Amino acid sequence: MDIRDLIALGGLLHDIGKPVQRARLYNGDHSIQGHNFLLDLAEKTGVKEYEILALFSRFHHKKYMEEVRELNIPNDIKIALYVVYVADNISSKEREEEKGYDIRRPLKSVFNRNLGYPLYELNLETLPIPGEVDGITSEEYRKLVKALKEDLKKVELRVDKVMPILEKHLTFVSSVTTENNVISLYDHLKMTSAIALALYNAGCRPGSVEEAERCMREKNLLLVEGDFSGIQNFIYSVSGKGTLKYLRARSAYLELIGWDIVLKIIEDLDLTLANVVFNAGGHFMIIAQNTKGARNKLEDIRRKVTEWLWKKFEGRLYIGIDWEECTGEELMKDFNKVRGRLKKKVTIRKLKRFEFVNNVFTVGDRGRLEECQICGVEVPEEELKELGFEDGEVAKVCETCHALWFLGEKLIKMEKGLVLTDKITGEGIPGPFSEFLPYEGQLQGKYLLMKNTFSPPRTDMVFVPYIVADYYREKEGRVINFNELAEESVGAKRIGVIKGDVDKLGEYFANRKSISEYATASRFMDYFFKFYLKGVIRGYYSDIIGEVPSLGEWKENPNVVVVYAGGDDFLIVGSWNEIFELAFRIREAFRKYTGEGLTISIALGYFHSKTPIYRIADVMTERLEKAKEEGRDAIYVIERTGWRISYPWDIYMDFWREIGRKVYSDGRLTGKFRDKKGLLHKVLELRELYVRDPKDVRWAYLLAYHLSRHEVEEVFRKILGIDSKTLEEEKPQPIYWVDGILKVILMAVRG
Repeated sequence: MDIRDLIALGGLLHDIGKPVQRARLYNGDHSIQGHNFLLDLAEKTGVKEYEILALFSRFHHKKYMEEVRELNIPNDIKIALYVVYVADNISSKEREEEKGYDIRRPLKSVFNRNLGYPLYELNLETLPIPGEVDGITSEEYRKLVKALKEDLKKVELRVDKVMPILEKHLTFVSSVTTENNVISLYDHLKMTSAIALALYNAGCRPGSVEEAERCMREKNLLLVEGDFSGIQNFIYSVSGKGTLKYLRARSAYLELIGWDIVLKIIEDLDLTLANVVFNAGGHFMIIAQNTKGARNKLEDIRRKVTEWLWKKFEGRLYIGIDWEECTGEELMKDFNKVRGRLKKKVTIRKLKRFEFVNNVFTVGDRGRLEECQICGVEVPEEELKELGFEDGEVAKVCETCHALWFLGEKLIKMEKGLVLTDKITGEGIPGPFSEFLPYEGQLQGKYLLMKNTFSPPRTDMVFVPYIVADYYREKEGRVINFNELAEESVGAKRIGVIKGDVDKLGEYFANRKSISEYATASRFMDYFFKFYLKGVIRGYYSDIIGEVPSLGEWKENPNVVVVYAGGDDFLIVGSWNEIFELAFRIREAFRKYTGEGLTISIALGYFHSKTPIYRIADVMTERLEKAKEEGRDAIYVIERTGWRISYPWDIYMDFWREIGRKVYSDGRLTGKFRDKKGLLHKVLELRELYVRDPKDVRWAYLLAYHLSRHEVEEVFRKILGIDSKTLEEEKPQPIYWVDGILKVILMAVRG
């Protein structure tokens, strides 16, 4: 085995003894128990390399490191042991002063340190919810270790194959059983592996503990970051037929470009997937070695990516890539300072975009130009390609839109994943360094991005788990279109759109104490919007989500299409009534998922099916910004008048419970209101009367009069009369909030 592979795997397996010790399977501390576990694995699998890897478990604590000198093993393995030892020290610096271990303690939530997780296995069926956990038993750990061992026995001993197995089983295992630890064992192993390999690549060749610790104090590491600009314009600047297919394809294409860049960096710098701290939402971070060679390669990659993006998209899409050197100690103890310096560099880089491209402002003679009928980009007439639609119409489109059309079609039917190959066949869609081809089980390439699985396939290609929220409503073997979504709606025939993101996320991440915590938080955040969002749409986790505002029974295959989801945000379209309910389902699932540690704001919009997508995107962005401006933790339900447009979530849900479900139920107006649409409109009129002049109380007695006349005052008791408490607090009277309930109901019963 190559020494770099050995170091990367040694880092990944050095603390494997922790769950083994908690399962009480062997005697001794976790380093000895991990050693025995890996020796047993070597015997069971016949893979002798596990015997060498057992040494990384046995020797990663200072008290044992003096024995390394006496071991009868090659010198390069001794060096590898010292490198992993110091990487573990760096990776665990954040908890070096903590005391009071208790092996029953669970992993605490990175979003709410007061709550913990039971031992979950990472899978779509189970939405992990932190809560009060009494303690994790040895029997539970024994089941976990048994399942982990069985999976390890099945896979090749390669970093790309072992990592997903560890992620599946160790994501909810605490890296240390002190009070309030939020770093999962998987992320600790991953960071140790990343730092160890980066140190080795930086030239660290320690022959003693002292030399290893010197490596930690020197500027041997680089934190590399990339961040896209222009995502919204890139995805939503399309029009014409097949818009939904295009939106999905462009969103997927953007993510694949990101992966292409990330994989190129780790390949050229002799790193592994463990070095990728995160890659989500058009943003990535990598731990690398600080050498002149590495910096030169990064410069070269940045230049090539910039030139490719300019040539391909003419400035509409850009990625700022930069790096910051640091010591191991800084990375773990002053991560926020390092990240702050790097963030400034990336921001400046984005302002100086395309500086590497020659003749940016020179327009050469390109002949007669014509607009692409999909994205509107002007290209030489002879470069346009004809694209035939199902109804016989033909459009002239640019090369990228032509390729994305077919990628969109293949993405729908793609069940397995994609292959990235550096052998350009012209049959796929190009990235900066690779060509992307749908994988059906036969194709060979360099990387295999398999959808939504942590089970590595038998392949020589490098396996990359490709987690995507790929839900869409299928109709006749294709993505349902806007017209069909509108027709599937109840009442008003409109499409619905939700756009949302997490509140104060920058502030949240700025307060992460270490890169390991950052990695855990990034992964948990991204998985909600990629992995678990699909489960929310499919109607899973109903027992966790509870009752939410609804306009009908939630379907097994709802009329919904995920356009984009990842990082911390999303945009989803569908039949308006289903999108309305989905907003609350997402909020409730997210609230429970984060243990109420973070909040989310969402904007809702209802549009005619012919509305251009770029216009929809602009409106949704404005509405989401409004919800943020008005205090966050809010939902923009519908256009309305008054002092505040969006609703605090709890206020809307409270009004829906108190009034909405008494007026509308089982897909229609309830008995008392079956023929009283006029009364509902009258209530809205009186609400407007209040908004126009809050000091005028006529609305109050007029409301009482009309409700009593129809004998429904009990249903609207919440908004009847003047509420003295809200008056004293200078808050709006309850009637102010009723329009968002009634307008939605009136849309649902529109004939």
